Amino acid sequence: MPFVKTFLIAVAAIVGISKLSLGQDYLGELFDDGETQLWFPAPPPPGAVDWNILIDIHVGEEEVDGFIQYVPSFPAHIKAMDKTTIKLNGYMVPLEAGKRQSHFILQAYPHSCPFHLAGGPAGYVEVKADIPIEQTYEPILIEGHFRLLTDFSNGVFYQITAARVAEPG
Repeated sequence: MPFVKTFLIAVAAIVGISKLSLGQDYLGELFDDGETQLWFPAPPPPGAVDWNILIDIHVGEEEVDGFIQYVPSFPAHIKAMDKTTIKLNGYMVPLEAGKRQSHFILQAYPHSCPFHLAGGPAGYVEVKADIPIEQTYEPILIEGHFRLLTDFSNGVFYQITAARVAEPG
């Protein structure tokens, strides 16, 4: 049974769906145990931005120099956050080897695949810290200067600079 459950979770994650037309009732039984959580963003502590706000944007595609690139359309409430200080709780994805990171990705969902960042391009933020932050696999609350990026060629929509570990509240 654990293998079947793990296999179905992996299939759902890879395909990007939460329900399969075949075996839908069986999946409902597996996931209705009150314990299994699949693909929930890191919860926002008091005073932090909720990932659901950042993720809930329209993302289009456009061709640039022969390549397709994702282009966001930011709603007014996200534009109002540009160039402000925010707190954001998420999962660290290091960009370099080492126990301390000064440049990393903070993403909404736990890291599960080295080739895919869950939540799409709106589900992660580039983070630059003046003082390196200890790498962790647990959710980490980051505070810093939030910016909406205008160059999307790297697949990143958001950035936090002057980042530091924050306390909730």
